Amino acid sequence: MMLRHVNFLQASLVLMLLFIAVLPSQTSAAQWVGVNMAGAEFNSTALPGRANFDYVWPSQTDLQRMANAGFTVVRVPFLWPRLQPTLFGPLDGAHLQALDAVVKSAGRLNLQVILDPHDYGTYRGVMIGSPSVPVASFTDFWHQLAQHYAASPHVVFGLMNEPHLQTAKQWAEQAQAAIHAIRATGASQLILVPGTHWSGAHAWLSSGNAVAMLHMQDPMQHMAFELHQYFDEDSSGTHANCVSADSAVQRLHEVTRWLKQQGQRGFLGEFGASRSPECLAALEQVLAYMAQQETEWLGWSYWAAGAWWGEYMFSIHSLDPVAAPQFKRLQPYLQTYTGASSSTSSPQRRRMP
Repeated sequence: MMLRHVNFLQASLVLMLLFIAVLPSQTSAAQWVGVNMAGAEFNSTALPGRANFDYVWPSQTDLQRMANAGFTVVRVPFLWPRLQPTLFGPLDGAHLQALDAVVKSAGRLNLQVILDPHDYGTYRGVMIGSPSVPVASFTDFWHQLAQHYAASPHVVFGLMNEPHLQTAKQWAEQAQAAIHAIRATGASQLILVPGTHWSGAHAWLSSGNAVAMLHMQDPMQHMAFELHQYFDEDSSGTHANCVSADSAVQRLHEVTRWLKQQGQRGFLGEFGASRSPECLAALEQVLAYMAQQETEWLGWSYWAAGAWWGEYMFSIHSLDPVAAPQFKRLQPYLQTYTGASSSTSSPQRRRMP
């Protein structure tokens, strides 16, 4: 009798463990779900430009709207020359104050903020690494900016938007120098490292990024690679038409395998779709694919929102699922907003209904 009782308990324990094993994980890797809040990078030929005339920063109201909608990350593009009008000079007080206001507002809403110098690997159109814009000027900029935000744990350092003039090797060396400059300040936040060739996910291997980035090192081991991917024929994000949904997902396969093989993480910093049926289908399928790759993908930020977009084909600024059907496709992945918080822990992606 006693032996049978013990066997019964053992069998029950095994069944219980098997049951737990097949339950959906409540503590799986969190995916950030974000949106680009464009505006401060507008009118790059008007430098420094006039606030609310040539460019606009995200308002507290719009940040609140994005948090209420369930986004957990905002990527904030701006221009390097606006924040630092002279290479090796101090950061501009007025522009830094405007960025501070965005960072503080986002923090109160428990939003992660990705700082995004939206300069395509250049300063005033001149390539980083050229005699006029030495790599030391790029590292100086990041040293100053990281030092300023070292005590803001909800800030993420996005090194540069879409470098494309440099070779993969040149850019990898420049990005590595920037990482060292950031860490020299004691700042410990996540660093997002793009590749060259516009950091295209579809071309991560063919561009040379996959090889050049193999030896990228972060002393704090707190970095991820930032990829961008659009669904039109040439992956430029300039056309209203899209490839098939299957083809759109295929563009992410190679880099996802590379991330897995290298034990690295990626962040899809830009992707967008027009309102056409084929583009909405591509968007839906890419989102579903990303949700299944939580180990390799830290998350994503959709391109774009921003008060000045008007009728821009990718805009979801209205957050109206009818006027902006792209937003309707994003909604199942968004976090339920629970109010402002002082917490700066990683946001948790809401489980799919």
